[in-house]
Amino acid sequence: MNRWLLVLPLAIFGLSGIGLYLFWLSQADDTAFRDNLLPELIGFCLEGFFLVGLFTFVQQLREYYRRRELWLNLRSVLRDFLSHLDLAFLAAEADPAETRELETQPQLVLRLQQRLQEQPLAIEHLVALKRVALVTLPLARDLINIAAQLSTQHMRSWIGIVEAIQQLTEADARDEVERPLNELLKALITFDRLKL
Repeated sequence: MNRWLLVLPLAIFGLSGIGLYLFWLSQADDTAFRDNLLPELIGFCLEGFFLVGLFTFVQQLREYYRRRELWLNLRSVLRDFLSHLDLAFLAAEADPAETRELETQPQLVLRLQQRLQEQPLAIEHLVALKRVALVTLPLARDLINIAAQLSTQHMRSWIGIVEAIQQLTEADARDEVERPLNELLKALITFDRLKL
């Protein structure tokens, strides 16, 4: 609905300008309306079209960057989880993922989920992930309203992430840790796939 409200003035100015221009071309006689007022109306429609288009573009760009910042804020909360998982599956002489990669790259999450399904984590990594869950849970809960500012789907995915973190804090056995960890990664993949 909001997008149509932005496009409607563009359509009105554009179609009016084209219609007036065609009317101007079709008039052969020299009248005061054709010579004086019609070019002014055509100019007004063109100015309106370009000004509304420019303001619409700037507004949409600002809105995109605001939503992108909210998304990055939410994603950065889960950086510790992804960092611990990345280190757990790191090859002997490989470099760990950079912070920017952990916060912005959905492909990294897919790769970590695949590795988690292929190979079990060592006990020390499971304990470290549970510690991270205990620290992260209050902040993740507080950010549900930020996810709601993005969209209802973002909020639902974020609630799924919070529930997985909650289950992780209550886990006492290996399978009780790995199951919510898988759920966390699935919810994060869903969250990343949603349109901003």
